[in-house]
Amino acid sequence: MNKFHVLLLAICLTTHGFAAAGVKRFKTKVDEGQEYWNDVGREELDSALNVQLNTNVAKNVILFLGDGMSIATQTAARIYKAQKESRGGEESKLAFEDFPHVGFSKTYCVDKQVPDSAATATAFLTGVKANFHTVGVDNSVKNKDCSTFSDEGKVDSIVKWAQEAGKRTGLVTSTRITHATPASAYAHSPEREWECDAYIKEDIGDDWQQKCSTVKDIAKQLIEDEPGSHINVLMGGGLKAFGQSHDVRWDDDWDCDRLDGADLINEWNEKKTKEESTHAFVKTRTELMEVDDSTEYLLGLFHNGHLPWEHVKVEDELDIPTLAEMTKKAITMLQKGDNGFFLMVEGGRIDHGHHDSTAHRALDEAVAMDNAVEEALKLTDEEDTLIVVTADHAHAMTFNGYPKRGQEIVGLASLADDDLPMTTLMYSTGPGFNYTTIDGDVVRWNLTGVNVQDFENLQQGEAYTEAANHGGEDVSIYASGPMSHLFHSLHEQNYIAHAMAYAACIGANNDIGSHCKESTSTTEATTTDGAKTTIDPNTWTYVAIGLGLPAIYAIFAIFAAVQLGRWCYGKKGTKAAAT
Repeated sequence: MNKFHVLLLAICLTTHGFAAAGVKRFKTKVDEGQEYWNDVGREELDSALNVQLNTNVAKNVILFLGDGMSIATQTAARIYKAQKESRGGEESKLAFEDFPHVGFSKTYCVDKQVPDSAATATAFLTGVKANFHTVGVDNSVKNKDCSTFSDEGKVDSIVKWAQEAGKRTGLVTSTRITHATPASAYAHSPEREWECDAYIKEDIGDDWQQKCSTVKDIAKQLIEDEPGSHINVLMGGGLKAFGQSHDVRWDDDWDCDRLDGADLINEWNEKKTKEESTHAFVKTRTELMEVDDSTEYLLGLFHNGHLPWEHVKVEDELDIPTLAEMTKKAITMLQKGDNGFFLMVEGGRIDHGHHDSTAHRALDEAVAMDNAVEEALKLTDEEDTLIVVTADHAHAMTFNGYPKRGQEIVGLASLADDDLPMTTLMYSTGPGFNYTTIDGDVVRWNLTGVNVQDFENLQQGEAYTEAANHGGEDVSIYASGPMSHLFHSLHEQNYIAHAMAYAACIGANNDIGSHCKESTSTTEATTTDGAKTTIDPNTWTYVAIGLGLPAIYAIFAIFAAVQLGRWCYGKKGTKAAAT
């Protein structure tokens, strides 16, 4: 069979397969003519003209972090969610896309154009950019180099600033609670993967205890050090690093063991008991739902490693909470504090779906995070709660192919110029690279007959890498609530921490805003029983006025009488002299 016959056969099979696949389309339900688009334009204009700046103090701050949620991911997830709910697609919006203020974030780290999640999380949680793969430190600390690790190189996060201001704090993630993003909120390490002591030894060698004597593994820092030990709500996966194991095994073989034999869960329980704090450690959704909302401390670790995919939780009826359920529980518990709270919610498995080149999973995880945003909006008030939604970095997924309007976002787009079908979503790198040659010509993987909508389907990639790479382009920032207008243009990623702290009047920015001065101008007084209370200085003004007005009136009356007497006496003297 010559080259022409091979090509002809491929075209026939492919064309037949593409047509037979019956590409699914979600048609629009309205006539999108002139009147429709003019109405859309006027509605958006009216909304823009009526935006009011909220300059209140942010009593509460909630940061939603979509790990790897590039703008292409966000766009595709918007369409996917609407198609999943049979309500259109392209014209829809995710919950946070209606927020009034939008900006962009430059995600590069100190030593890489394209960053990882540890360096980026350090930036948006501490306000300081760092080196690749490092956690909670500045650029003086080099990756896996314990000789550069020092107290001077450590940087505090917004979690610590919030705690110092008397606020409650919480971290919720679909990844391990010791993974790169949440770890940057409480830990300091020259390597993000040192979640247990076994992994330090694996990287450094048998003399790791001598070379890295000042470095504590991330799980241990969470339980033993500040601010980790005083985070009120912690939910995610990663139980293995804490010296225990979960009964439910999923497809995660993470083996981060404790060489020191410590049981950090027991240590956490004993510490909270000694502090006389109400607390609960839970391992299942059932146990979580039974926890009283007034409980001061909650530690929920629902799997040995990362939590299962959202669709697996549902399909396999696992006793593991969704990201939205964890978010709801966290907010209802944190709201019990009088001084407000800081909460970070990470949709961490968006990134993992992308790394595996399984775009369908990545989009499903992005929708799961958007569902969590919806829960937060129901439970909070935009007058006192700043909500920020952003990503740590992008991913090299592309949205292409000129698919028809309403075409299934996780399906095929069209035939490429090689007459082979291509998907709407593809990757520039990753395990989906699959090319062969016929008579010296490079031929792409033929997707004819392939169920490209399957959650496990690998999107095609341009260059082979074991895991698809991150993208280096900017990511979006959406904000609603007090001081949300501070997110308004292209920002360095570390700016996010500074803006959130300014809005909440915490950290180094707690006294530079006029809104902070107005809300924190308080005076401490002691009650009759010896207890201390805080009184607004205006109260003293009112008291002074109340007590002082009668005296002021009396003084004024005396002064007026004296002046009148002098005037009268002066008049008499003048008349006498004249006569």
